[in-house]
Amino acid sequence: MDVKRLEETLVNLLQLFEELHALLERETGELAKMNLAVMAELNQRKEELAGRIEEQNSSLRRMISTIASELGLAPGATLGAVAAALVKKGDFPGLRRRLADAARRVREAAAVNGAISARFAQTAGMTLGFLGSVVNRSSVYGASGGYVRRSSVSVMINREA
Repeated sequence: MDVKRLEETLVNLLQLFEELHALLERETGELAKMNLAVMAELNQRKEELAGRIEEQNSSLRRMISTIASELGLAPGATLGAVAAALVKKGDFPGLRRRLADAARRVREAAAVNGAISARFAQTAGMTLGFLGSVVNRSSVYGASGGYVRRSSVSVMINREA
């Protein structure tokens, strides 16, 4: 049974989750500053981290399946089931709990950043809608698309009528 390798993989995965969480925390600050240049860099780094996490997950799934079969568990056993079986044997530390906590923190930070991004997009859309309504196109441009010369007072009266 390769429990040591499983522990090393879980520690690596935990470090990747912690790195991703730190990156998401930084992204929250950059979203608040609306620093789009840094946001592009952060998105690239998040994609790279997601790829590394997926590689670790593939390896982890294979290890869990192997250890589960060695422990007499079902082939599709979860990490929790394997961890519980290993704890009974006294071989496994609380890495699963730490990993679950790190994953929860990543999910929460990603949810906050998603909400901030959605509100930013909604605000930008409302701003553009308002600006579009301020420029009353039907009063400025005629039917053929040519400029119609009118005073701004008549436009204001037109809009309020």
